[in-house]
Amino acid sequence: MSFPASRIFSQCDLFPEEFSIVVTLRVPHLPPKRNEYLLTVVAEESDLLLLGLRFSPAQLHFLFLREDTAGAWQTRVSFRSPALVDSRWHTLVLAVSAGIFSLTTDCGLPVDIMADVPFPATLSVRGARFFVGSRRRAKGLFTGLVRQLVLLPGSDATPRLCPSRNAPLAVLSIPRVLQALTGKPEDNEVLKYPYETNIRVTLGPRPPCTEMEDAQFWFDASRKGLYLCVGNEWVSVLAAKERLDYVEEHQNLFTNSETLGIEVFRIPQVGLFVATANRKATSAVYKWTEGKFVSYQNIPTHQAQAWRHFTIGKKIFLAVANFEPDEKGQEFSVIYKWSHRKLKFTPYQSIATHSARDWEAFEVDGEHFLAVANHREGDNHNIDSVIYKWNPATRLFEANQTIATSGAYDWEFFSVGPYSFLVVANTFNGTSTKVHSHLYIRLLGSFQLFQSFPTFGAADWEVFHIGERIFLAVANSHSYDVEMQVQNDSYVINSVIYELNVTAQAFVKFQDILTCSGGRRGLPAHRVEGQ
Repeated sequence: MSFPASRIFSQCDLFPEEFSIVVTLRVPHLPPKRNEYLLTVVAEESDLLLLGLRFSPAQLHFLFLREDTAGAWQTRVSFRSPALVDSRWHTLVLAVSAGIFSLTTDCGLPVDIMADVPFPATLSVRGARFFVGSRRRAKGLFTGLVRQLVLLPGSDATPRLCPSRNAPLAVLSIPRVLQALTGKPEDNEVLKYPYETNIRVTLGPRPPCTEMEDAQFWFDASRKGLYLCVGNEWVSVLAAKERLDYVEEHQNLFTNSETLGIEVFRIPQVGLFVATANRKATSAVYKWTEGKFVSYQNIPTHQAQAWRHFTIGKKIFLAVANFEPDEKGQEFSVIYKWSHRKLKFTPYQSIATHSARDWEAFEVDGEHFLAVANHREGDNHNIDSVIYKWNPATRLFEANQTIATSGAYDWEFFSVGPYSFLVVANTFNGTSTKVHSHLYIRLLGSFQLFQSFPTFGAADWEVFHIGERIFLAVANSHSYDVEMQVQNDSYVINSVIYELNVTAQAFVKFQDILTCSGGRRGLPAHRVEGQ
């Protein structure tokens, strides 16, 4: 069991200088030289042990990392083990204060150790992870039972537990379901929960997990994993060593309306930012501050679809694709420029667009370009999208080339060797989402058609590499055709990955992937013959 340290240390990443660790445990027999970990804090990247609590049949060890100008080293404070390995319940309180380390067992007399090296006042747990019952390795796994494990900042927690009528099971903080578990029946009473009784481990292929098997174990020999039946699911308890990466929720970002796009970028010497494209009249820029994004600047927009961050020399720009006209009925998308004096984005250039969905910024041979995906003009989806080129003399973007598109939704730029490519995602031609999307190559100063792909409401293109291989993936969103007597109105559709075949000088289909858009990204709002 593990979790990131940021889950506990959300405001400050320094471990408290004074604290107590309270643990109620039951340990079976251990071999003489075996050590098992109860709790560790490990740096994720370096695998360095920052703090740990482990025990052997003879001793209890508290370990911590100490740093100074001479370097970093691990310090160990050891207590003679008070007969922990006897298959009985014991409650331990390890209190750390200044240079004193104190251990109280079953509310007895404390054992104090005045260490030569005090616990550090500035032990950072940024980027660290808590491990319960392990040290992130297969070696040293805890094999007993734990009823409570509490980390309590502040002075000695012993007075909060002791004296107690049942000292080995003294309670500080225990889940409600475990509070009635006393380890053994008292006064001829029957245990309220099937605890330490009727525990079976099933071997072989995956068995059913129903109410009958609830709280039973299954060992999967092929995966070397131990699973517990909880509800109707087998939950992994112990698995073979396998390094996995997980994405965990870090922050909920409040926006004033539905967010249709997000752009993450960094401004040198200023910080990390996020721009959200919001449906209503205001979009926002957030800045990374003290471990989270906070509101930094509000920018007026008109049903913003996407932001694009780019730089030209030392100039920093942020372009928004506006889908709706402004208060005067004029359709403009706006390029903002970062002001180093005001430390915010200010309007720089407005460009006439038509229900713009996306901006793509790119550079070819030292020249800077911006391509806008114009989606529709009124009810007409078959319009031109425009590629703009930066004019160093006027310091403005000027129209460089128009390309006919059908409900354009996205541009994607990429290079293969000396060649530059630009692919458009066409979504709707006025009657059908079955429309070709096109790939263009830049030759003789302009983009020329290179290849066409059959797509169904294409919403996005992405290029990626695997080794020397180059892939191009399209996200199809929706299949619709007004001319069909029975409308094919399905959001469950194949998206396609293409691979560049150098010999054929074309992208060829590599794989179909079944996707479901839910209609949110792929199908634009439109009217066809009153429908």
